[in-house]
Amino acid sequence: MVGALSLMAWSANVATGANILFNGNLDQTGVQDQFNPTPLGWSTIATKSIDGSFNDGGDSEPWCNVVDPGGYGFFFKPFQGAATPLENLLDVYLYQESPATSNSLYTLSGYAAGEANFCAFFNTNSPAPKALFVVEFLNGSGAIIASNAYDLVLNGLPNGGPPAMSGFNPTTPQYTAPFGTATVRAGAWLLNAYTTTGAQSFFVDGFNLQLISPPGSPVITNQPQASTVAPGATAHFTVGVSNTAGVTYQWVHGNTTLVNGGNISGATTASLTVSGVSTSDVGHYRVLVANASGSVYSADAPLAIQVLNFFPAVTLNGRLGDTYRVDYATDIAPTTWIPLSTNKLTTSPQFIFDTTSPVPSHRFYRSVFLF
Repeated sequence: MVGALSLMAWSANVATGANILFNGNLDQTGVQDQFNPTPLGWSTIATKSIDGSFNDGGDSEPWCNVVDPGGYGFFFKPFQGAATPLENLLDVYLYQESPATSNSLYTLSGYAAGEANFCAFFNTNSPAPKALFVVEFLNGSGAIIASNAYDLVLNGLPNGGPPAMSGFNPTTPQYTAPFGTATVRAGAWLLNAYTTTGAQSFFVDGFNLQLISPPGSPVITNQPQASTVAPGATAHFTVGVSNTAGVTYQWVHGNTTLVNGGNISGATTASLTVSGVSTSDVGHYRVLVANASGSVYSADAPLAIQVLNFFPAVTLNGRLGDTYRVDYATDIAPTTWIPLSTNKLTTSPQFIFDTTSPVPSHRFYRSVFLF
């Protein structure tokens, strides 16, 4: 797995790094390769040495989140493997692939921790279990031409479980994409894992794959901007580049490469148009800008839909300080009224909005003087 690290002396005007990962914080989740939800835009492949393909090697969980409040981290399940009586070891690969060009420089960072009995802390089995950050380079045929592994245990992986993750944010060495590179694959590997006893899991979150493009690569001068439109309207995203000679463009939505057709146009130009916007178009857009020297991703630009909600309003007229209860029913001749709110008049008339009313709905209202 471990590849040699090539060092290059570059001039001081090399572009600064940018995180090229989609959903690097792992907070967007859905059911994909595994039985439970996993990070969207990421592959989660699990196998066992005897059973083969396996669909419960890990999943997204809120209690191993580090980066954003209310988000998710990834929970590896080494206890699904076995060392005895039959050796049925578990491998889990969490990774994302992105377009890449030769001579670009990459570093991968992220948060991680194991629990006290995590098998990778022990060298009592052969092959030994491993917890790794990995950066691989693939050619145009999808074959791996260089693989670089960063051993988390050897570099200080804490054993305090999720609470210890925020204190361990390692960064790999800088890896150079070799000649013939078309794709970079980056993520976390759990290899040769087996169950022990008690607390024994492994967790990651908050990945950042930094790209430094070679000299002569496109330089983005104007990033695409966020767009909020009404349903059915048109959204536009544009990127500005200083050195446009020989430049190509490829827009992506999330981690999906866009093609012209349907409501998408300009997928391979500097300006992308999304017409007739619907909920399926909501998300993050960015563009890969490339020339013969290298490539660079723009910043993400979110697309949102602005929806107007129309809520029923009840008008209360009375003496300031009086208190009324507003009730509703779902039948024009009700036998049961459901309390909506109790309101002390601070102005007259006073408007009470029913924001709980589903759309569309049929509700009928009354006001009841209390005191």
